[in-house]
Amino acid sequence: MTQDRKLALARRYTAWLRRNWALLTLVGVVTFAVSTWLAAFRLPLHGDLSHLLPPDAPAVRDLRTLEGRVVAQDAMLVLVVSKDPAARSAAAAEMAARAKRFPPELVSRVEDDDQALRDYIRARRHLFVPLDELTAARDALAEKIEHEKLLANPLYLSLDEDEAQPADASGAALEELRAKRREAEAKLDRSGNLSADGETQLVVLRTPFPKTDVERSRRLHDLLVAERAQVMGKVAGPGIELDIGFAGGTEVTLTEHDSLRRGIVLSSLVTAVLVGLVLILYFRSTRLLLVLGGTLIGATTIAFGVAVFTVGSLNAATAFLGAIIAGNGVNYGILLIARYLEERRRHAAELAMAHAIAGTLRPTLVASFGAAIAYGSLAATAFRGFSDFAIIGSVGMLVCWAASYTILPALVLRVVPSARMSRESPVLGGVLARILGFRHPQRVLAVAGVLAVAAGFVTYRYVAADPFEYNIRNLRSAGKDAISAREWMTRSDVAFGKGIGGQTYVAVDSLDEVRQVVRRLEGVERPWEPPAIGRVRSILEVMPEQQPEKLAVLAEIRTLLDDDALEALDDETRNELLALRPPDDLAAITPEHLPAGLVNNLRERDGRVGLIVGIRPDLALDEWNGKDLLRFAHTVRRVHLDDGSPVVASGSSVVFADILEAIQHDGVKVTALAALGLLLMVLLVVGADARAVAVLVATAGGGLGMVALCALFDLKVNFLDFVALPITLGLGVDYAINVAHRHREGGDPVETLRTSGSAVFVCSMTTIIGYGSLLASENLAIRGFGLASLIGEVSCLLTALVLVPAIVSLPKRRRCESADRAHGELGGVEVV
Repeated sequence: MTQDRKLALARRYTAWLRRNWALLTLVGVVTFAVSTWLAAFRLPLHGDLSHLLPPDAPAVRDLRTLEGRVVAQDAMLVLVVSKDPAARSAAAAEMAARAKRFPPELVSRVEDDDQALRDYIRARRHLFVPLDELTAARDALAEKIEHEKLLANPLYLSLDEDEAQPADASGAALEELRAKRREAEAKLDRSGNLSADGETQLVVLRTPFPKTDVERSRRLHDLLVAERAQVMGKVAGPGIELDIGFAGGTEVTLTEHDSLRRGIVLSSLVTAVLVGLVLILYFRSTRLLLVLGGTLIGATTIAFGVAVFTVGSLNAATAFLGAIIAGNGVNYGILLIARYLEERRRHAAELAMAHAIAGTLRPTLVASFGAAIAYGSLAATAFRGFSDFAIIGSVGMLVCWAASYTILPALVLRVVPSARMSRESPVLGGVLARILGFRHPQRVLAVAGVLAVAAGFVTYRYVAADPFEYNIRNLRSAGKDAISAREWMTRSDVAFGKGIGGQTYVAVDSLDEVRQVVRRLEGVERPWEPPAIGRVRSILEVMPEQQPEKLAVLAEIRTLLDDDALEALDDETRNELLALRPPDDLAAITPEHLPAGLVNNLRERDGRVGLIVGIRPDLALDEWNGKDLLRFAHTVRRVHLDDGSPVVASGSSVVFADILEAIQHDGVKVTALAALGLLLMVLLVVGADARAVAVLVATAGGGLGMVALCALFDLKVNFLDFVALPITLGLGVDYAINVAHRHREGGDPVETLRTSGSAVFVCSMTTIIGYGSLLASENLAIRGFGLASLIGEVSCLLTALVLVPAIVSLPKRRRCESADRAHGELGGVEVV
C-alpha cells in the first residue's frame, strides 16, 4: 500500500474518531467500570504455590483428591515461651480458654494438652510393646519365677556352680524390660504440648477451613493478636519474660498473601507516579498525561476484568502483572502522541493525527503482536505460573494497543487539539544523538560482535552451572510479619517436630494398605543418600499391629503372674513382678475405642477413620533447600502398594518439587517458542530485508546480553525469571521495529535517534519504572524478577538504539561509498 493510500485511510479513520469520540468514551468508561467490579470482587488472589501448577500435575491432582476426602481444615499454632514455668503455663491456659470461645467457623477444636491421649495409651501400653520383646519378657519372667521358687524352697540345694547364669540372664532381661517401661512412662508423664527444655508450650487451634481461606485466616489472626495483648498484660509482670507467637500453614499463607497484596498496591502507585512524572516532562502537557494515563489505566483494568473469564484467579506469578502491562502497554500511546506532536508543527490537529496514525500504526501493531507472542509462548506450557501470565499479558498488550488507536486519539483531538512539540526536536533526542549517534556502523558492528562472543561464553558457563534457585527463602516474602511467622514455625519444628502445621500425606483405602505404606516407607530410602523421611504418622501409632498375637502372649504373662504362682516368693519380689501384670480387661484396640479428639483428626468426609498417613521430613533435611525437597518428593513417590499400584501423595514439599521440575522442563521450551514466533512474525510482517535483520539481531543481542549480565550479577533463575526472558524478547522487537521503521522514512541514523529514538527511550523509561517498582516488593521472587527484567530492558534498549541504526544504514552507506569510488574513478579519467 502506497503512503498516499495509507494517509487517505488514516484521514478517514481520524475523522470518524473525531465525530464519535463521545460514543467511544462512553463504551470505554462502561467497560472500565464493569472490569473494575470483576477484578475487585471476582478475581481472587491465591498465594498458595499449588496454584502455580496445572490441575493435572501429580502433586495438585493428588492434593485435590486428598481435599475431597479430608475435611477442610488446617492448624494455627500458638506458641507461649517463657523461662518461668508458672507464667508460661498460665499464659498458655489463658490463650486456650479464650480461643475456645472463638466462633466455631474460625476454630473447631483447641488442643492445649494431650492428657486424654496419654491416659489412653498408658492404660493399653502393653499392646504397644513389640511382639518379640513381649515374647522375650515372657520367657525371662518364666525363668525368673522358676528360679525364685527354687530359691524359696528350703529343701532346694544347688550342686552346680554355673546354675546362677540363667538367673543372671533372666534378671538382665527383666532389668532391660524395667528400663524400657520407665522410659515409656516418662514420655507419658510429660505433655506433648511442652518442649523438652520446658520453655515452650504449644496450643493448637484446629480450623474448619483450609489455609487458603484468607478472609477467615485474617479474622482468626486478628482475634489472636487482640487476645495476646490482653494475656501478656495480665500474666507478664516485673522480671518475667513472656512471648507469644503464631505459626502454622494458616499464618504463613496469610502473611505471604498480605505481602503480595501490599506489593501490588505499592508497585502500582510507584509506577503511576513515576511514569506520570516522566511523561509530563517529555510531553510538557498535564492534559496529555491525563488522557494517556486514563486510557492506560482503563486498558490495564480491562485486561484483568477479562482474566475473570480466562484464568479465574491471580497467583504469585500474575499478581503484579498490572505494573508490567502498564509499563509495556503505554509504549504504543507514547509513540503515537510523540509523532502527533511532531506532525503538529506542520499540520492542523486532525491531519497531524492522521499522519501520526499512518506512521506508527504498523510498527506499533508489529510491536503489539510481538509482545503478545512473547507472552503467548508461555501458554504453550502446562505450568500454570507461565500460562496464566501468558493469557493476561497477551490480552493486556492487545487491549492497550487497541485503546491507543481508538479512545486515545479521539480524546487527544477533543481534549488537547492545540498540543504541539515546543521545539524542532526533543532535547532528549539531541542527547541521544550525541551519545549514540555513531558515524561508523562497521566499527559498531565489530565491537558488538566481540561483545556477543564474550556474552555467549558467559551465558554458556552460567547455564552449564545449573542457574536455578533452590533456596526457597529467596522465593518468599521478606516482610517482617512473614519472617516472624517463619521464625515461629522454626521454633515449633525444633521443639515439637516438623509437620505439625503441614505434612505430606498419603491416602489409601484400607488399614492393610496403611500397613503396606508404613512398611514401604521404612525401606524406600537409598542407602547412599542422606535420609529424607522422618517420622511417619498413622493410625498404627495408636492401633498397633499383631494385636491378637500380643494378647495371647500377654495372657501367658498374666498366668505367670497370678497370685497362686507367686505365693512362694517374698513380698518384695512378688510386688515387683505383679507391677508387670497386664490388666484383665485388656482387649484389642479398634477405631471405635480411640479417643474422640484423635478420631476427629483421623476422620474423613465419608466417615472412614485412619486411612491417611502423614509423613514428616527427616530432621536433618533442609525444607528451605529445593534440592532436598526434590529428594524428599522423589522418595515419597517411590512408595507403591504391594500390587505395584501408586499411592495418592501430596503436600507443600511435593508441590514445590513439582514447581522446580516444571520450570526446568518448560523454561527452555517457552523461550525457544517465543524466539521462533517472533522470528516468523518479523519475517512475515516486515519482510526479508535489512530492517528485519536489524530487528532480529537487536532482539537476539538484547536477550543474550540480559542472560550474560544476570550471570555476572549471579542472579538465580526462579519460577518468575523464566517469564522475564520471553517478555524481554518481545520488548526487543518493540523497540527495534519502531527505530527501524522510522529510519526507513528518514534514512539518517542520527536523525532517527533525534526523533524516534527519543520516543523509544521514553517508552523504555516507563517500562523500567514498571519493573523497578517491583524491587519494592516484599516478595523476593517478584523482586528477583524485577531485577532480571530491568537488566533485559536496558540491554534491549541499547541494542535497539545502537545496533538497529548501524545495520539499516549499512546498505545505504555502501551504496554511497560505491558511488563515491565510481565518481572518483570517472573524475580521474576526465583529468587525464
